[in-house]
Formats: sequence, C-alpha cells, structure tokens
Amino acid sequence: MSVLKIGIVGAGGHGRVILDLILESRGMEPAGFFDQRTGGEGPLGWPILGNETSLVENWPGLRLDGVVVAIGENRTRRRIYEKLSAKGIPLVSVIHRRAQVSRFAQIGAGTVICAGAVVGPGAVIGDNCIINTGASVDHDCRVKNHAHLCPGSVLAGTVTVGEEAMLGTGTVVIPGITIGNKTITGAGSVIIRDLPDNLLVAGVPARLIRHLEEEEDDQGKKTNNQPGSEKKTDNRTGLGEKTNNWSG
Repeated sequence: MSVLKIGIVGAGGHGRVILDLILESRGMEPAGFFDQRTGGEGPLGWPILGNETSLVENWPGLRLDGVVVAIGENRTRRRIYEKLSAKGIPLVSVIHRRAQVSRFAQIGAGTVICAGAVVGPGAVIGDNCIINTGASVDHDCRVKNHAHLCPGSVLAGTVTVGEEAMLGTGTVVIPGITIGNKTITGAGSVIIRDLPDNLLVAGVPARLIRHLEEEEDDQGKKTNNQPGSEKKTDNRTGLGEKTNNWSG
C-alpha cells in the first residue's frame, strides 16, 4: 500500500498535535512543516521545509500528496485553507486511529479529527474543521466549514455549529441547538438555547459576554475582533441583558 506524504502548515502547538496525529493515522507520513520561521529543525525534530509562500510557489517540485493546515485560530486557518485550495493544492483530512467515526458520517476536506474524538451516524463535518481531542459529535449534527470544537466539547444530537464558530474546552450543547457563525463559547459553558452569529458567551448556563463586532482589516475586508480586543458598547454587553432578541 502506498503511503501519502503530507506537509503540515503551522509549526506551533497545534502543528505538533497534527504531526502526532499523522504518525498515528493509517497510510500517511509527515514530510515536515511550513511556517513563517523557515529552515532548520521544527517541532519534535521534523524539518521546516519553507513558508506559506514557498509552499505555493514550489508545490510541483515538493513531491507531496497533500497538506493539512495546523492552525487552531479559525480565521487564519480559513485564509490559508482557501489560498491553498485556490491554487489546487490538495487539503487532506486526517483522522486519528483512536478516534471513532461512524461509517454513516460525512467528513469534509482538510478536516482533522483528533485522538479520542467521536463522530456519530448522520453527522456532517464540513471542510477545514477541527474536532479536537476527546470531543464528541452525536448523531445528525452539522458542523459547518472552518469550525473548531476544542478538547472535550460535547454536542448532543441534531446540533448545528456555524462557520468559524469555536466551542471552548468542555462546552456542552443540548440537543437541537443552533450556534451561529463565528460565535465563541467559553470553556465549560453549557448551551441550552440557540445562539446568533458573532457572540462570545460563557457560563452554566451560558450567558452573553459581548458581541464580536466586525471591523475592517488591513485588506479592507470585514473580520471579527478576537475576544478581549473589542470595546464594550452601552446596552450590548451586560450579562443577561436582552440583546437582539437573545438573553444570556
């Protein structure tokens, strides 16, 4: 059986997780990392082969079968994924051999499913998602593109998680809930009602912390502020206040 040679984009902490995951997966081997810090030895002794630009420019000569984007932050991971995809570079999905994924689930391109994760029958996981260590996605859930379920997060049946949403470590979501695009839940949150787009929530049960306002980035595109960087605005940040028909 031929073994696929896979490049890892990102040499940080999540890159080390992906390296280990590929080594523990079937039919793949890591070739090395691509990172802003170019050249030399990367994590755990594996080489840094170049940066994002050299990956695109030198792709035909690299003799790789595909790459995985090993960036935990959703916006950056999406940007790199879309850039590589537009250049025709294959984005491979990697599933740890100790993850349990139903034969009746669907897994999108470039998605990573880590050790101890469970994906149930009828679940649909989109492109470029992270189902992190020990996370559980029950039957008929839908996790949309570029979302990240952090370690130990739990989705009961028929939950929908929006694009670029991030569920913090240990988040629990009861059945049938919809979580909006780019919404973030704090660690240990319990989600008992639908969440609109662009919120930061936390607590048991989860309550509104703040809205994640959009602002123009350096390229003139609208992007979400990261938690902690946005300013609070009157009547929109109080815990438990009714805001845009949602109260924490």
